[in-house]
Amino acid sequence: MESIEPDTTPPQTVTGKQTAQLVQTAAGDWIFPELNAIHFALTNSSSTPDKYSSNNHAHKVLGAHFGQSLHKQDRLYIVVGSDSGQLITYVQSKTPLPRGSRWLFIEPEPYAEVLNQAVEISALLDDYVHLATPENWQETANQLLIEDYFRIDGVVFERSLAALDHPTSTYLSLVDTVDAQLTEHRYKIVANMGNEPFIAAQIVNAINFHHNCSAIKNIFYDQKALILAGGPSLDAQIDWIKAHRHQLFLIAVSRISARLQAASIQPDLVVTVDPYPISLTVSRQMFDFDHRCILVASNHAYPGIVSRWPHRIFYTDLLVPWVEQEPDENQEDWIPLNPKQNLRSVGPTVTHTCVALAAYLGFTEIAFAGLDLCHAPNGQTHASGSSESAAGPLLDFSAIKVLTNLGHTAWTTPDYHGGISALERLAIELNPLGVRLVNPSPNAVAMKGIEYKPLDEIDWPDEQFDRSALDDAIVFTPTERIEHLERLNVAYHAMASQVKIVEQLAQLGMEANSAFFNGVNSARQKLHKRRMQAIDRLLRRQYPSAEMLVKQMAKREILATDLPHDFFALDAKQAEQLGLRFYASLVKAAKLLQTLFEKVTQQLQTRLLEQDHSVSDSELINRYRQFNEAERALWLRVNRQLDETQTAELDHIFADELNRLIADDIKRNQEKREPKAGLRLAEMYFSQKNIPALDNLIGALDTHPDTTYAKPYQLYLRGLHAELAHDLTRAMSHYEQVITTAEPNRDGLLLEHCLLRVSAASLEVGNLIQANQALDTVAQLNPNYWRFSSRLAELRGDLPHAIEALSQHLQLFPGDATHIKRLAELFKEIGSEEGIEACFTLLPYCPAAKREELMQTLMKL
Repeated sequence: MESIEPDTTPPQTVTGKQTAQLVQTAAGDWIFPELNAIHFALTNSSSTPDKYSSNNHAHKVLGAHFGQSLHKQDRLYIVVGSDSGQLITYVQSKTPLPRGSRWLFIEPEPYAEVLNQAVEISALLDDYVHLATPENWQETANQLLIEDYFRIDGVVFERSLAALDHPTSTYLSLVDTVDAQLTEHRYKIVANMGNEPFIAAQIVNAINFHHNCSAIKNIFYDQKALILAGGPSLDAQIDWIKAHRHQLFLIAVSRISARLQAASIQPDLVVTVDPYPISLTVSRQMFDFDHRCILVASNHAYPGIVSRWPHRIFYTDLLVPWVEQEPDENQEDWIPLNPKQNLRSVGPTVTHTCVALAAYLGFTEIAFAGLDLCHAPNGQTHASGSSESAAGPLLDFSAIKVLTNLGHTAWTTPDYHGGISALERLAIELNPLGVRLVNPSPNAVAMKGIEYKPLDEIDWPDEQFDRSALDDAIVFTPTERIEHLERLNVAYHAMASQVKIVEQLAQLGMEANSAFFNGVNSARQKLHKRRMQAIDRLLRRQYPSAEMLVKQMAKREILATDLPHDFFALDAKQAEQLGLRFYASLVKAAKLLQTLFEKVTQQLQTRLLEQDHSVSDSELINRYRQFNEAERALWLRVNRQLDETQTAELDHIFADELNRLIADDIKRNQEKREPKAGLRLAEMYFSQKNIPALDNLIGALDTHPDTTYAKPYQLYLRGLHAELAHDLTRAMSHYEQVITTAEPNRDGLLLEHCLLRVSAASLEVGNLIQANQALDTVAQLNPNYWRFSSRLAELRGDLPHAIEALSQHLQLFPGDATHIKRLAELFKEIGSEEGIEACFTLLPYCPAAKREELMQTLMKL
């Protein structure tokens, strides 16, 4: 062993029984080898150990990975794992800590106990940096005001290096659980915060809306409806739906349009809610439905869908995103734009809105098809026809265990898990109203308040469903449409003018704020303070609707000025900047709104021209091109019965944009199906002996676009499959191919897992030497395994091999008192006094509490 210099003051721990042990590396870092040997063990080190400091090896590794990402102002960092406490020291080494930030590290109980007893770690735990266990982290997060941090978009979820490489199943499940709980908590806090995409979409959509849902409330009282969602179980139910279509009232989420088109099924209502372009990408086949299909769109649905839809539309919620003020004169003639008692869309998914819609229509028994909210047994997350299904089973996700309607275990993701809770709450709310929810899918998540009953066991009426009440409720004349648009036009111009005044007053507020903080005359400072107060009063009293609209548009930026911690620690310059940010956010939002109103009022004029049949088709086409409404060509073609050649230019523009969005969607799906991410699923399925799931995972990798990257992972899966089939010869053949085809720099974790399986399989067939060789090889990838190689060699009776492997371990972890003692005992067995003497040189690296006892043991040997 090379001569190495000790750190004479290692972390001290309270004596007592421990289930984990900090060991000093050759670089002087104290780590749990089973967690961080792969990250912090120096295989070729000439450096001398150092105390915890910003220039030790562990900090360099952490710095290369995290950089400054853990040191931003006004953040609550929630980190699974602390990398043997090294992340805690890394955070605290960057002094001063950024104002307003807090750090919460979560460690499994055995590791948290040891770290809390390590003096050098516990001394760093204070009001800013906290260490918690899976049992109490949420309580600690609440004490750190996690909800306030959510409101300023300041909660950051991170994984330590150990958690990223999930060396233990404990870390794997901990990451998934924390991710799920944070996702659900985040949605509850921020769902109603309102932000720019939703308000902007609502303002644009209003010009395409005419009918709210109030006219169809309870028109189908005490009848049955079937909601079609996008889960994989839809594929098993689609034939039954087609055979019984005439008996059913179908409400479909827009994203399954391709699947329905393939089966020649047209829903009565198709529903869309999301304001983002991805909604158009996954729902693009919905435009192939004919005039009998009616669109129900949330007021903030993606405008490209609403504008393109060529048939009848209902909208939910309010038409315009502000409180309307009744005029002082002509109140009798005034008609509000915002409807009363309209359907309120319900989140977090479009399926939840579909349930609310069905209940609003009066249906008292609502069944589902394709509502799974979990992964199918084959790993799929969506029905066929979707881009997700085409990409294969999801590989990179936080897995949360749930039970299905048949009582089997399935996996779901944090966003789906939040959807499950929300649907259960919705079922509870609807139950007193006499509304029953039924889910016929056997592989769907079992949910409270939702009954499991197969489709063919539901008592559907034999006669054809009569939907005439729906068709009769959506009739209007061109005159009514024009009057509605003209009222909307007046409202838009009035609001745009008021928003301009809000911008001007906010500009004055910025000036008064700067003057207040930079003035030297106290009397003048009071004047500037009164000016800011007067501006606030004027906004609140004279322009309440415009002020509220601007603040809603800027809500996230405004909330970012409401700091959870350290507000009174602000100096004058920081306080000035905080006030400046507030007023600047108002100015920015007001400018965005004015630009939006200018654009939309032009499009509104186009809608008025659409109602005038004396306006030529070419003039409308020119306006669509001028005001970026290429998607509107379909509406024109259908409603004016044009030939496709007349709108070819606009169709080409729309197709180019759609193709760009589709390419982005394909990339998004591929990123979640990176072969490396499938390792954790492979281990999970192998431990469960789930051969069908392994088969589907192999199939997913077989169709992966990067065949070279996917091949060694697929071979590894085939090896696991062969082991489960008790064909170890075939398994070893696959594992050997993994070793020859994997790229060490990219696929290091795969090679580690594969070599461990080679060792296990070799042991099973009695080839102990090969098992030991595999452990030696994997130890070169992850030094944690040198001690296991030594133990196996010892059991084989090969003491020189055992000594060499354990010497390799101690070269990297010279503070491991337990294995120093074992190495000395092995030297004793072969009669090497020189070897025992070498063990004495490692004493200074050991924890002080164990040093004396170890020295006495060595002396006796």
